[in-house]
Amino acid sequence: WLSARCGKLTASRMADAMRFRRDGKPSADRDRLLRELLAERVTGQSMPHVVTEAMEWGLENEDAAVDAFVELTGRSVRLSRFYEHPTIPDFGATPDRELDDGLLEVKCPTTARYLEWVLAGVVPEEHKPQMAAQLACSGKRWCGFIAYDPRIKDERRRLFLRKYEPSAEEIVAVETAARTFLAELDAMFEQFTTGSMA
Repeated sequence: WLSARCGKLTASRMADAMRFRRDGKPSADRDRLLRELLAERVTGQSMPHVVTEAMEWGLENEDAAVDAFVELTGRSVRLSRFYEHPTIPDFGATPDRELDDGLLEVKCPTTARYLEWVLAGVVPEEHKPQMAAQLACSGKRWCGFIAYDPRIKDERRRLFLRKYEPSAEEIVAVETAARTFLAELDAMFEQFTTGSMA
């Protein structure tokens, strides 16, 4: 799984690839992602990522979130796989789960963030690039957003669900951003591998 993703732009980092400052210049996150993927390409090794306490919590509770979704909806859910984009080399996605007709993106955030999402009542904007990229790579039409917090006392309020079905324009925007980002990465790789070191 890690080797399949090594040196490639993946959906989980799509928001970073699309992040620019207000003055139009690339964000620090975007520059960092370019350097990390370049490092993976020139070493053939996946860069280690720090797993924060919040990330650990999310990993520990993902299965429980999916179980709650299945119990509520009765839908059949399975683990997904790594999808290569059909026309954009080095662009791929590994959705959290998939159904016959869609995908699932599972988040187990802090309680404060969970409450923010529930009160807003919509798919959070910061996760749309990831979900749109997953759909572009997999060919599926919609992605279910699942947020789950087992710390909520009222069991009926622990699961937040929204369906995301992006427009054709949203998919095109993600694919265009991926092509632009990967062209920059290719140029950096070319510069490093063929440029003078003296």
